[in-house]
Amino acid sequence: MFEILSPGTTPFAQISWGAIGTIALIYFGSFFIRGTFGFGSGVPAILLGSYILEPHHAVLLLLTCSSISHVQFIWHGVRHADWGVAWVILVFLIPGVIGGVWVFRELSAAWLTLVLGVVITAIVAISFTDVMVRLEERVNIRSPWICGTLATLSGWIAGAVGAGANYLTVAYLRHACPTAAKLRATGFTLSTVSIIGRIIVTSIAGLISPQIIAETIVLAPVVITGGWMGARFFRALPGARVDQVFRVFLLLVAISVIGKGIVQVT
Repeated sequence: MFEILSPGTTPFAQISWGAIGTIALIYFGSFFIRGTFGFGSGVPAILLGSYILEPHHAVLLLLTCSSISHVQFIWHGVRHADWGVAWVILVFLIPGVIGGVWVFRELSAAWLTLVLGVVITAIVAISFTDVMVRLEERVNIRSPWICGTLATLSGWIAGAVGAGANYLTVAYLRHACPTAAKLRATGFTLSTVSIIGRIIVTSIAGLISPQIIAETIVLAPVVITGGWMGARFFRALPGARVDQVFRVFLLLVAISVIGKGIVQVT
């Protein structure tokens, strides 16, 4: 099990000013992505952040910063979400999150890096396939059984590695939700509930330190600005090609993190 951060409250005490500036740029870009698509900030924030911060530190910092970002968008999500799909996912999501946080707590830093890279690479790769199209041809993809299975798996992924779960959920929502606006709002809502659940469980487990809270306060203006600008960009989104390029980038970064994890484990 990893060592919990020291109880000090000095933000980013272990890294240089240059590294702090890099973290700020990573978080601005990551939350710009969340403001644009309604999901996706976790993957770049954790994958790139783990090159500067210890992996557990990167996951926990992203979690607390995400709670700030979701305050910006939660009412939009609640008002416009596709609740016919969302409520079934929520019922199964929280138990999965609880189990995933337990896995997160027990993984060493090296194994967390490797698992993070493998899971995210697999999810992003799946998003390029037509799995959901084939599934939709055979069954009713809005079925509670399909929703529940995907939600449980997503909860485990979110709790264990802190990112990537929404790619699995959104691959499903792209076919289950009737419009892009519904998809975006539903994604916000599900992410918010997942984040609240993870914060409660990780706080009970004693994983949220005063230093993490101090760092979250420092990054709050960056997080809010990135999300706000992403939301404005959503109104003029140029098309699917941007999403495809974004996923290729994430796939390359995820593969690089697998290499990093293999080196650490061996």
